[in-house]
Amino acid sequence: MKKTTFIQDENAIFLKGNIHSHSCNSDGSLTPKEMKEAYKHHGYDFLAVTDHNFYSDTRKLSEYNFTMVQGFELYANASNDHDIHVNFLWADSIDGIKPNSKVALPERSGKVSIPFCYDLRKKGAYVMLNHPHWSKLKTPEIEDNNPYDAIEIINYATEWLERTGDGTVFWTEMLHRGLKFWNGGDDDNHNHQDLDSMYSDSFGGFTVVKARNRSAEAIIEAMKCGSFYTSEGPSIYDFYVEGNEVHVLCSPCERIFVCGEFRCFQRKFGRHLTEYVTKLVGKEHMVRCEVMDARGRSAWSNPIYLDEEYYSKGSKEND
Repeated sequence: MKKTTFIQDENAIFLKGNIHSHSCNSDGSLTPKEMKEAYKHHGYDFLAVTDHNFYSDTRKLSEYNFTMVQGFELYANASNDHDIHVNFLWADSIDGIKPNSKVALPERSGKVSIPFCYDLRKKGAYVMLNHPHWSKLKTPEIEDNNPYDAIEIINYATEWLERTGDGTVFWTEMLHRGLKFWNGGDDDNHNHQDLDSMYSDSFGGFTVVKARNRSAEAIIEAMKCGSFYTSEGPSIYDFYVEGNEVHVLCSPCERIFVCGEFRCFQRKFGRHLTEYVTKLVGKEHMVRCEVMDARGRSAWSNPIYLDEEYYSKGSKEND
């Protein structure tokens, strides 16, 4: 039996998008329309404008070949009151969130933030814990029972500006605890520099979903079931387990890694690699892959959970 996170639909398509960005409605420099045009020009298929504590309604900017996903980024707190930022994404509307209005907590504390995250998740939002390294967050500060669907592992703006945008180690540690998290990658762009400048914080990290169609509903569906990968450049065309073999198909790369827990780790190095087939070590509860191109840019698959009982301890509370 073939196991994969990618949607198995012969009509499904790969769509490239940025799921974390800021407009002039919060602390960005461009309007949502200007941002949409810039990403469309650079070959993207969708964009989420996630302003700080403000929901910028961009539904009218969607076109046949470019989709606007709805959302915002919340200034929040972990349960121990450590400052965190949380992304919320949805397709069309969420009960209680008014278009083009501020979204602020009555009190910025863990006891208010966490229930708020659970509530929006119940209402259909996709919930991502943003830039853990930039937030100086440690893995023990996130409980086993938590409201997050994903952890942002690549945040281009904070990585470029302050070398704090890499959340891969944080994500890996959480997976080793037996917790289920998808990954996430994006720009977190504010566009205070020209788009064609070397100092631009746009077009560096992105998410590629395999969705049934181009609609916002299909994009959110793909994200919720892990039918996507995070990238700085390379493409992952397929990643699956069949029998006791792991299969990776990708754009030309120099390194392909297959990762399980701890030391269940395998690799293939070479020039213009586009495929890697290897056997499971036999101790994996989950398996995922990373591919790296000649420029040192990586792409990360989501985990395929092979042992659902092992990962059940990481199930989300209140689902």
